[in-house]
Amino acid sequence: MTVYTDLTARALTVLRRGLPKHQWDELAQKIVQDRHTIEGHLREEVPSNEFAGLLPHLRKRSHVQIPITLSNVEELHRYFEDQPVHRGANALSFDGRPKSLAAARSDFPMAAYSAETVIRAPGLIDAMNDPRLLHLIEQYLGCVPTLYSVNAWWSFVAPRPEMTNVQFFHRDTDDWRFVTLFIYLTDVGHDGGPHEVIPGSHSLDGMKRLLKGIPFWRPKMDAAHSFVDDMGEDFSLACEQHFKTEAVQLTGPAGSMHLVNTVALHRGVVPTRTDRLVVWARYGLGPNTNSADLERGPLSVRFVPTQLQGTARDRYVNRLLIEFDRGAF
Repeated sequence: MTVYTDLTARALTVLRRGLPKHQWDELAQKIVQDRHTIEGHLREEVPSNEFAGLLPHLRKRSHVQIPITLSNVEELHRYFEDQPVHRGANALSFDGRPKSLAAARSDFPMAAYSAETVIRAPGLIDAMNDPRLLHLIEQYLGCVPTLYSVNAWWSFVAPRPEMTNVQFFHRDTDDWRFVTLFIYLTDVGHDGGPHEVIPGSHSLDGMKRLLKGIPFWRPKMDAAHSFVDDMGEDFSLACEQHFKTEAVQLTGPAGSMHLVNTVALHRGVVPTRTDRLVVWARYGLGPNTNSADLERGPLSVRFVPTQLQGTARDRYVNRLLIEFDRGAF
């Protein structure tokens, strides 16, 4: 069964990558309509949800700041400083050989942690499962979300971008519809490597509106083509030229959180003064070829510092990260 599931996920990925990204939402809508007939037992009402008012801004602007701050930042910072890292923006970027953080700082522009290290981090899984947050994401996606990917990585002070697909403007390609939660574990100002996004660029209509105001003397960018040819240094430079007045840098103190549709054009700005430690959690419609379970199978819940009770909803949302029944992992 696992082989067939993997093949299906890969087939869907091939199909998705063969379509312009601005067409993905039409297929996503058909999927979420079908989900409504089978996931009624997984939906939960949130009695008081101060996050609900964020939905219109997220839909229009493709990003929103979550109005709470993570409380155990110092504990998390100490935890991650003691864990081995891998070269690159995720543990699978290069050879996967672990190094100490001190060694990585001197050798690499970026260093990331394994998915298991992130899942074991104190309090992080609970923050990613905050009922108010999940309810907002459920409204945005149109169905009960799947938490399919977690990551944590350092961006070190450097003179220029080093990682084409991370520190240059690009679009992510994970699922038919998905959204990313970024949690800063260091203070992030404009010189501290902020996440930068071009609001509204997640949709074809949004791109057309953005391009309407572009001066005629700039090189022409085609709105639809930007959802096909959307990688690399030249493309990123064109985005800088066209949208430098539109781009927004998401700053904030350690513990601040931002929810972003990363189909929108975005990048991690190179830190120029202070190193940045950031965590992401990605929520989508289901498993895909960027799922954390591809790095390793779900981790037994007895190794996860969490208050989750193992309800049907807990199990569904976290099924690619946590195994609630078995002691082995």
